[in-house]
Amino acid sequence: MRSDPTDTPSGITRRQAAGGALASLAGLAAVPSLSADAADAPANDAPGDKLRIATCQFPVSGSCAENARYIADFMRQAAARGAHLLHTSEASLSGYAGTDFPSLDNYDWAALRVETARLRAQARELQMWLVLGSTHFLAAGIKPTNCLYLIDPAGQIVDRYDKCFCTEGDQKFYSAGNRLVTHEIRGVKVGLAICYDVCWPQLYSAYRELGATVMIHSMHNARSKGKNCLDTLNVREVPTRCADNRMWAIVNNSSQPYSHWGSFVARPDATIPKQLPMNQPGMLVHDFPDTLSPDGWWHNFKPMRLRDDETMTWGTPSDHPRQRDGRSEP
Repeated sequence: MRSDPTDTPSGITRRQAAGGALASLAGLAAVPSLSADAADAPANDAPGDKLRIATCQFPVSGSCAENARYIADFMRQAAARGAHLLHTSEASLSGYAGTDFPSLDNYDWAALRVETARLRAQARELQMWLVLGSTHFLAAGIKPTNCLYLIDPAGQIVDRYDKCFCTEGDQKFYSAGNRLVTHEIRGVKVGLAICYDVCWPQLYSAYRELGATVMIHSMHNARSKGKNCLDTLNVREVPTRCADNRMWAIVNNSSQPYSHWGSFVARPDATIPKQLPMNQPGMLVHDFPDTLSPDGWWHNFKPMRLRDDETMTWGTPSDHPRQRDGRSEP
């Protein structure tokens, strides 16, 4: 997430997208709901019929090989803790253009593909899901997308979410997404989101209308000079989105100093049951379905419905077939 989008091009509305990718809003996979504060279980403790999600943070860099080593290690730790899915931060494998390196000019896409293939092979070896923050190449001369690959325990890319709401800084480097992604895993329907998406309340509302009950949200609020509004923004906005929509969220960040906040879980009663320290590598594990906090309650019994002309993309999407295809190879 970077600066505010004062001079960005106008966004794409839900109605404008109705004939395209966001029309899939009504047809994306279906699934359940959640419920609690599951304390971290000891290694190899069987999670029963829960979906155990591990989320990790590390100092994301411009080296995809170095980033991949962190991710591979966290995958092994997550598997040892009985997690079904490991969640990584925004652009955690590729690095974040404009922050971890100056631009995508002469980016080594071949090296990124090699590291992606290795992590997919490890997901297959460990029989676990992976939500992998990266950058998706489209074609020469076309801006890539800032993405999350949803990789299954067979190592296959089940789908890909491209960041829909792009800041002014993002738009210098990335094509905006225009398609929401949900998937049911162990009876829990998850939705995928990236960083600045949280500043647009309609995105969580749209995922709620698709039946998602857990948001898997990757962020990159790091490499800053010091404190600013981001120290407060996301730890308040995410729980508020959850309270507005009766959802849970698991949210992470790069830990590259200064990182503003540590990865956390949010409940629909606006509480945060778990959070990692900022500016240092770490992993937290949480089980879903979840419950409210011991002294919590539901705040919203009639969540707001989306308008048909609601803005659902901020920036310029590509019409390249590789963007339209959520399973296209990296």
